[in-house]
Amino acid sequence: MTWIKTIPYDQGDEELKRTYEAVRALYPEEYGGPPVPSLLRSDGTADSIVAAHSLIPEAMRHMMSGLAVLLRPGLGLTRRQQEMIASVVSVRNGCFY
Repeated sequence: MTWIKTIPYDQGDEELKRTYEAVRALYPEEYGGPPVPSLLRSDGTADSIVAAHSLIPEAMRHMMSGLAVLLRPGLGLTRRQQEMIASVVSVRNGCFY
């Protein structure tokens, strides 16, 4: 769970909503699937590394766009390999994501 205030898409102003949409459009299709049940809270919400940048939409656009480029198919790593690297780094950093 993030320790900072976040603004979910449905509570954002028009600029933030456009930023969420622009960032989502850059990611491979499989990243836009339904939430992972094990990550859902009892109130139906989930943490989001994207939402962690929601207080500064321009920062969200730059940070998440850069990450999206690194996740494009055809760059030499499979989705499975990308997820494994992310998991190892998260464990090493003590991060839930």
